[in-house]
Amino acid sequence: MGMPNPAALRMALQLVLITAAACSPALQPGPGDAPGSETGAPKVLTIAIQREPQTFGTFVGSQGSAGPTTHVAQIVHNYLAIENERGVRQPQLAVDLPSVEKGTWRLNPDGSMDTTWRVRPNIKWHDGTPFTSADLLFSFTANRDPDLPRPIGRAARLMESATAPDAHTLIVHWATTYVRADEDAGLGPLASHLVEDLYRTDKQAFVNGPHFTTEFVGLGPYRLVTWEQSSHIELARFDDYFLGRPPLDKVIVRFVDDPNTMIANILAGAVDVVLPPGVGMQNAVEIKQRWEGTGNQVHVGLTAGLEQVEFQHRPEYARPTGGITNRLVRQGLFYAMDRAALVEVATHGFAPAADSWLRPDDPIRPEVESAIPQYPYDPSRAQQLLTQSGWTRGADGALVHAENRERFELEIRAREAASERGMNIIADQWKAVGVQSTLLVVPPSRRQDIEYEATRPGVLISNPRGDSLYGDRLHSRTLSSASTRWQGSNKAGYSNPRADDLFDQLSLTIATSQRAALQREALREVFDDLAIMPLFWEIQPILALGDVKARLGGTEPTWNIFEWDKVRPRDYDVGTSR
Repeated sequence: MGMPNPAALRMALQLVLITAAACSPALQPGPGDAPGSETGAPKVLTIAIQREPQTFGTFVGSQGSAGPTTHVAQIVHNYLAIENERGVRQPQLAVDLPSVEKGTWRLNPDGSMDTTWRVRPNIKWHDGTPFTSADLLFSFTANRDPDLPRPIGRAARLMESATAPDAHTLIVHWATTYVRADEDAGLGPLASHLVEDLYRTDKQAFVNGPHFTTEFVGLGPYRLVTWEQSSHIELARFDDYFLGRPPLDKVIVRFVDDPNTMIANILAGAVDVVLPPGVGMQNAVEIKQRWEGTGNQVHVGLTAGLEQVEFQHRPEYARPTGGITNRLVRQGLFYAMDRAALVEVATHGFAPAADSWLRPDDPIRPEVESAIPQYPYDPSRAQQLLTQSGWTRGADGALVHAENRERFELEIRAREAASERGMNIIADQWKAVGVQSTLLVVPPSRRQDIEYEATRPGVLISNPRGDSLYGDRLHSRTLSSASTRWQGSNKAGYSNPRADDLFDQLSLTIATSQRAALQREALREVFDDLAIMPLFWEIQPILALGDVKARLGGTEPTWNIFEWDKVRPRDYDVGTSR
C-alpha cells in the first residue's frame, strides 16, 4: 500500500468543507454566543460534541444510558479524583489521594484494607448547600445497592463498609486488597440533601428523576441552566466554585452528530471548540494546514487506547501450524514491522509508536523503561528468527515450513474498518519476509460473537484501554474457552505461569517502589515472550479557535475546564477564506 497523496487529501477535504458548508448550514449564534469584542461583553465558550449525554447520573434508567458523556459531566460536576491530560490520577474534591506513605491507605493483617478520603473544605453544591462526607456515604450506599439498575463494578463489590467520622472524612473498609482504590470508583458524589429521601421511598423515581438530567445540581465550575434535548446544554459560571471563580461567564455545549457539520461550524466561527470523537485525524491534518498562521489550534492528544496485535496462542486454533504459537516467530514478525512507517500512514505521524502497555509520558516509565525488550525494524533479524524456527522462503518468496511444507498463510483480522489502512501496511511489511496474509474486517453481525473472536486462527488488531491492556487480559485465570462459554477477557488464550504470578503480585502491591520493581519483571517477561505486539498509542484531535486559552488533551479533555478562558477581542482569522 502506498503513502497517501497530500494534494489529493487537501482537495478531498476542501470538497468536504465546501459541501458541508453548503448542505449543512452553520449553527446560528444564540443569545450570548456572539464574540465578546465589546468591553464588558460576557465571555461565552461554545463547544461542539458529537453525542448528547443521556443523563448526569450513573444509573441505568428509562433514559437508557449507563452514565453521562464525560466531556459534559466534567463541566458541571466534580469527583474525588480526576485523570489529567497525562493520564495520571490526581485529587480533585479530595485533599490528596489515599497513600500508604501518608497513612491514609492501610493494609490489614487479615488481607483487608482501609482507605481514607479527606475532602477539601468550603466545597458547595450549585444550590449553595455544603458538600460533606455525608454525600459520599450516601453515594457508597446507592452505588452498592443491588436493587438499582446499575452494574456493580469490581470496586463496589470489594467495599464492605464506610464511615464518616466528621464532615470532611470518609473511611472505606475493603474486604481485600484492591490496587485501584485511589480511583474513587463507586463514590461519585450524590447530593444527599436533594435525593436521599426519594431513594429511601421510591428507588424507581430516584433513578429516573429529572435531578439526573434537566434539574441536575452538581459540584463543577459551571452550573446547569437549561438542557434543550437534541440541541444544546447551557451552563453558567458557578461563582462559589471551590477552586476559585471560573473565567468564563457561560458555556454552551451543542450536539452536532455529523462530523462535516462540526468542521463547517468551527470554520465559520459558530463554535469555539470541537471535542472528540467526530473529526478524524485525516481531516484534522488538513484543517491544521488550512489554519497555518491564523492562531487557531489543532491539538493532538494521547488517549488510554493502545493499538496492538493480539496473537492466537492456542495451537488447536492457530494457523499456520507452528507459526504464531512460536515465540521466535512472533519476535521475527515484530522485527519485520516498520512501526514508523505504520504510524505515518495510520496517524499522519502524530501517534507515538508503542513498545509496551506503558504510555511514553507514564510517570513510572523512567524507572522501568530499561527492562522493556526492544524490537527495532530489522528485516534481516526477522528472517533469521523465522529460519531458526523452521520457516524458509520458497522459490516464489513465500515462507514454507521445513518439515510439513505448510505455507505461512496468516489471517489478519480487525474489529473496525478504521484499522483497515493499518492492516494493509502490516500485511505489506510481513509479505516482505514471506508471510502471505488474508485481511478481514469483522462484520457488524459478528462483533459481539465471543466464540468467533476467541477461536480466530491468526491475529487481531485491537484497541484496549487502561488496565485492560494487561493483567486480566493476559492472565490464564480469565481464559476464554468452551468450558466458560467463551466468557473471560483472555480471548487470545495466552498462558504464562510466571506472568500470572507477577500480575497477581501487582494486584496486591500498593507501595509505588515495590510496584516499579514488579512492573520491570512483568514487562521483561511478557514482551520477551511477546504475548502481544504493541503498535502505537491512540490519539484524538481537538479543534479550537485562537481566542480559546486552555490546556487541551487527555482522554477526558474537559477535566481542567475550570481553567479555560477566552480572550477579547477576537483578533484572528478563523480560516474561512484561506
